[in-house]
Amino acid sequence: MPRKKEQRDPEYALHVFHHFDERVRKVLQVFLVQTTKEFTCFGYEILLDVAVQNRAIALKILGLQTTPLLMPSVGPARGRRDFTDLAGSYVLNIMKLDGEMNEFRLDVTPSNLVIKGAPAAPFITASNRPVALS
Repeated sequence: MPRKKEQRDPEYALHVFHHFDERVRKVLQVFLVQTTKEFTCFGYEILLDVAVQNRAIALKILGLQTTPLLMPSVGPARGRRDFTDLAGSYVLNIMKLDGEMNEFRLDVTPSNLVIKGAPAAPFITASNRPVALS
C-alpha cells in the first residue's frame, strides 16, 4: 500500500500578477516567490531558474542567498521573474532543489492571470493577488 504524503504547511507562496513598470513603460507579468517564514536578521533572495518552452513554464527554486546589502531587515525571502509576452494557457511546474514538484495551470489574459489546480500536499501556494514590490 503506497504511503500517503503527510500534510504540512507550505514553505513558499507564489504571487502571479500584472504590473505596469514605469521605467520600461510596459505591463509585466510578475512571478514573485517568497518564503512563508520571515527572517529577522538579514534580507534573503530566492534564486530562481525559469524556462518557458511551448505552453509550459518551469520555475525552479535553487535556494537562498543574502542580498548584496547586508543590512538588518525583517521579512520573507523573495525571488522575482518578469515576463512581457505571456498570453494564453500554460502548465506551470514549480520545482524545489530536491526534485519535489507542484503543478498548476495558468491562464494569461491582458487583464488577469488565473491560477487553477493545486496539489494535495503543496510546498507552495499560488495566488494572483498582487503584492507590493520593493
